[in-house]
Amino acid sequence: MTSLRKQTTLSNGLTIVTETVDTVRSVALGIWVRAGSRYEPATLAGISHFLEHTVFKGTKHRTTFEIASSLESVGGHLNAFTTKEYTCYHARFLSEYLEQAVDVLTDLLLHPTFPDAEIEREKSVVLDELRDSKDVPEELAFDTFEEFLYPDNSIGRPILGNETSINNFNPTALTKYLDENYGPQNTIIVAAGFVNHEELVAFISDKYDRPQSSANSFEPVLEASYVPGKEVRTKDIQQSHLITGLPIFSVFDERRYDIAVLNSILSGGMSSRLFQNIREAHGVAYQIFSFVNHYRDTGSFGIYLATDPLKRDLAVELTFNELEKMVKNPVNDAELEMVKAQYKSGVVMGDESMERRMMRLGRQQIYYGENMSLDKFLQKIEAIDVERIQVLARELFNPDRFFTSILEPASAV
Repeated sequence: MTSLRKQTTLSNGLTIVTETVDTVRSVALGIWVRAGSRYEPATLAGISHFLEHTVFKGTKHRTTFEIASSLESVGGHLNAFTTKEYTCYHARFLSEYLEQAVDVLTDLLLHPTFPDAEIEREKSVVLDELRDSKDVPEELAFDTFEEFLYPDNSIGRPILGNETSINNFNPTALTKYLDENYGPQNTIIVAAGFVNHEELVAFISDKYDRPQSSANSFEPVLEASYVPGKEVRTKDIQQSHLITGLPIFSVFDERRYDIAVLNSILSGGMSSRLFQNIREAHGVAYQIFSFVNHYRDTGSFGIYLATDPLKRDLAVELTFNELEKMVKNPVNDAELEMVKAQYKSGVVMGDESMERRMMRLGRQQIYYGENMSLDKFLQKIEAIDVERIQVLARELFNPDRFFTSILEPASAV
């Protein structure tokens, strides 16, 4: 599979990136906006996500149904998602429909009408989504964990917002937020697949006429605000859902490669340490995994598990035992090489999907303003040795620095 990557920045600051792959006939296209929940004031909590929903509810040129059928009618699909630091509107389609896809996606972001009736209906939908998330113990546990990791900062709030803020959204607020945060210098358009760069640039230049506005800003996380400890909350559930972890370095730190491999050692599959030693050897948790999140000025490492409340303390003890092993004993060469091979294979095979390739390019572009080649990325992973893994484990895995968030049945307390 051969590919050619090109990048163009228009005079208004809009960046367009393509990776042309000549062995496929489809295209994955994404409009990435540096506007997520951490950019919101408390009174507008959840507006990034709500806006992502409501631009699909009608534009000056299309009804809700016409938007929904615009690409489905030619075998493609259209979707969007919101994170804490960006929002992405994306489509997948056959290459001959590139201009049609560009027209639909740009229409959503440039000409939404926010009809009052649709806004009120969508409030009910998003409120249902919010309530659903509170009914899922795992989601509630993660929201609680980040709330305590980043107190008094927007990055610690749920992406969906809260019932009060959602109920207060109106067309005026949505239009203002769109105009202030969706400027071209905050926007990146990425395409991967059988796409001609110059053709895409021409289509975008003709259609994307949003005027310039100031760059988005957010309130940085203060390291001193984090306090290790434990928080126990109760809910009408059957199991204990637990997350233990701590804040770590940002998406710009070179150690992000090391912790990606360290995370895979702990939780990279059925042969990983947490799965083998917590679930298989001791049988104290059906679901257990570690995770890493990176943001522009901070990050988090944590371990999630769900277990019988009577086994909760044992599960925590066994989990910290696994972290202590990594601190005291270097990973052996064979295990490290196996994990690096698994990690690299996952990245390489993922790149065979145009959609996943577009997602990787978009995330790199939204943070770094450039794209690292796959070969260079693989070299970064290959350079990691057992000493680097142990140095990082020693730096991070101090139990006194961890915060543990527990959600469990009231009868267990």
